[in-house]
Amino acid sequence: MSATLWAWHETADADALAALLRTWRARQPNLAILALASEHTPGAVPALQQAASEAGLPLAGAVVPGLVAGGEFRRHGVLLLALDAATPLRIVPLPRCSERTEAVAVDELAAFTLDHAADDGGDTLLLLVDATTPDVASLLDRLYLAVGNQVRYAGSNVGSETFRAVPCVFDNRRLVGDAALAVVLPRHPGATLAHRYGRSAPLSVASASRGNRISVIDGRPAFDAYRDLLAATHGVTLTHDNFYRHAVHFPLALHLAEGEPLVRIPVAVDADGSLLCAGEVPEAALLSIVEGAPPGSPDTAHAVAAGVRAHRPAAVLAFYCAGRLLHHGEAAASVELAELHGALDGAPLFGCLSLGEIANYEGGGYPRFHNATLVALPWT
Repeated sequence: MSATLWAWHETADADALAALLRTWRARQPNLAILALASEHTPGAVPALQQAASEAGLPLAGAVVPGLVAGGEFRRHGVLLLALDAATPLRIVPLPRCSERTEAVAVDELAAFTLDHAADDGGDTLLLLVDATTPDVASLLDRLYLAVGNQVRYAGSNVGSETFRAVPCVFDNRRLVGDAALAVVLPRHPGATLAHRYGRSAPLSVASASRGNRISVIDGRPAFDAYRDLLAATHGVTLTHDNFYRHAVHFPLALHLAEGEPLVRIPVAVDADGSLLCAGEVPEAALLSIVEGAPPGSPDTAHAVAAGVRAHRPAAVLAFYCAGRLLHHGEAAASVELAELHGALDGAPLFGCLSLGEIANYEGGGYPRFHNATLVALPWT
């Protein structure tokens, strides 16, 4: 394709969207459309479906908490990105048994990837996953066992910022939940990511955990242990009422052999004192409390920009963690996004707020499910 075609519309007017898509099709006939729709724009998905059908173009996309367009956060509207019509994409249902995604979903994702990705590892698998899926981290583990390094991995959890179950993945006819949109991006170098959360408290052990629920830390009820660690290391008095207000600034982190610690933002406390996190925590994992990146610091944006800029992108797709935005606040997060945009040598910047990010570290390898990160990848 000769140019990057993208557009943000603040409202979801089907006639205006159809006119835009007809113009794009006239310029570049072999198109498909990847669309991101803000959850705060009622009727966005039906309008996109109507517009794509009227323009005779394949459509796939997701509902997200908010958008990035022109290097700025946009809480409303729709974002449209043009793809080559030959780009492989599929909506894959993610049925669950208890808290575990069934093997049939992993098998379908793996078969789709192996069928369409080049054998030399030069493609990227982009995944947009329903955020209510409780086992994204282990789903990626299982997918990697089947696919390995045949692709790089990138993506985002999608849906509502409230984490309530909503239909959030769509194509020309369907709008469904409990599913993932999988896209194979050909000849693609993958994503760059960073979070720069640090100043760890002493290590603790998740003595009992299952999925994204930590019930015991260091032999004590998880909430009690987290509360006391937070008081000792940061002087914060934590209660059930102010829990999320503080947890977004002082999340937990898993310590791995590579890259930055893997952030896990606690999002709720159960009646039994268990902590529910945005992402799984393996039993016996080494945990610490980390402090969010300082608002106003350009370090994360510049690190991510440097990684993406090395590929001389025509444009850049970004996933910005919604929890990171809450930590920074709208003003400081907007400054960070502007820093990223300004460091991209004029490349357009677009994307969405994320409810969990998917990426492997640069150079390929094992895919991880992240919280609190800024993820960016070249877009053409």
